[in-house]
Amino acid sequence: MEKKVYLITNRSLQSQLLLNFLTQESDASVIFLDINQSFTPDAITQSIVLYDVQASSRRASKRWSGLFNRSEGHFRGYLINCPTSLSVYEKISWPFFESMISRDCPTESLLNLISKAEKSLPGMNKRYLSKKSQNIPTGSPRIKDLTEREYEILSELCKGGSNLQIANNFFISEHTVRTHIYNIFKKISVTNRTQAANWANHQFTKCLSE
Repeated sequence: MEKKVYLITNRSLQSQLLLNFLTQESDASVIFLDINQSFTPDAITQSIVLYDVQASSRRASKRWSGLFNRSEGHFRGYLINCPTSLSVYEKISWPFFESMISRDCPTESLLNLISKAEKSLPGMNKRYLSKKSQNIPTGSPRIKDLTEREYEILSELCKGGSNLQIANNFFISEHTVRTHIYNIFKKISVTNRTQAANWANHQFTKCLSE
């Protein structure tokens, strides 16, 4: 089976340079996918996927993460060009993606990562896929049905934000913040901010580890 690498990004000089580099240096067939276009996830089975976070809008991220989650992880996925910090919501939205690669990562390091992933593609058997599926905890916020705003506030709690700081960040009242925090605590079965932060960190660590 031909090994394929899907580079999902927008059309820009930077993405074209990356595409050219990977095409020249990788043994796999490198395919560009426009991040703003629709796509059938079945086509990525037994392949490597590079998703460009920097090029992605919030709407695009929601659409693509939904597509990948429905594909049940039959691929090796990596988030590339990640900012130094992602919100809890963003991290947990990509449970089948194995690593987050920063914007500062040298292209040579990315190529090495792809080379290692290529070697494992033929061995992506049912046992491997089952292992990846188990990385999605049954008590994850997706299952608990936290809203996006609750994810955002949970992310601020992880950073140590006070109710007033969170209210100012999202242009809402402190009363609204307290209501969101109450709902978050209830949904994830914790009683204080420290427990909530520990719970959130545990969830996205499990989601992004093998």
